Amino acid sequence: MRLVNLLASNKMTLIVSLPENTVEFAQAAVKGGADALKVHANVYHQASGNNFGSIMEQKEVFEEIIKYANVPVGLVPGAQLYASKDEIKIVEEIGFSFLSMFAHYMPLYMIDSNLDKMVAINETYDIHHIKALNKIKVDIIEADVLPDDRRENIHLFDLMRYGRIIENVDKPVVVPTQRIIEPDEVKFLYELGVKAIMIGAIVTGNSIEGVEKTTRLFREAINKL
Repeated sequence: MRLVNLLASNKMTLIVSLPENTVEFAQAAVKGGADALKVHANVYHQASGNNFGSIMEQKEVFEEIIKYANVPVGLVPGAQLYASKDEIKIVEEIGFSFLSMFAHYMPLYMIDSNLDKMVAINETYDIHHIKALNKIKVDIIEADVLPDDRRENIHLFDLMRYGRIIENVDKPVVVPTQRIIEPDEVKFLYELGVKAIMIGAIVTGNSIEGVEKTTRLFREAINKL
């Protein structure tokens, strides 16, 4: 199933951004109740502290994760260094469901991909930049709009940031855990109109046990909505 279809049909969707690209972490997330997974290539991931290699270096493990998961799996294809046109074709053939990338890094050829495009925006984008996404062939907005205060909890003003985006785009909005979001705070995102929460190392930690336990707590909170 495509991620965009899950976002349309679920009250709220739970995406887990894996701290390491391994089948064991994918298993932990799926056991905990993840609706979708996200993995990385060509990038240093600040929250987890991991360097992720190229698509070809990780092709075999990507295939294993997708085969096991039985949920949509997305790929961050890089940042300053990113996947080529030919590599994106390989990503499609492997069986990925979506691409996830900041708009200021995404080359235009990725827009033509058959995969769902989840485009991340940050706090430097003004509202006119954000509204322009309504006219571009992307599918999902990832609201990475908080200043870089990792390990702090979110506050009311952060809900206001998310709300402003939701009011100005006609595409589903995903909120990542740039800061700590507690499972019992998911209801505030839902009431605001957020369609998915994407939990990562900030809340799950870097252990397999932590990923499974935290995913389950968020699953339970979403099921109560």
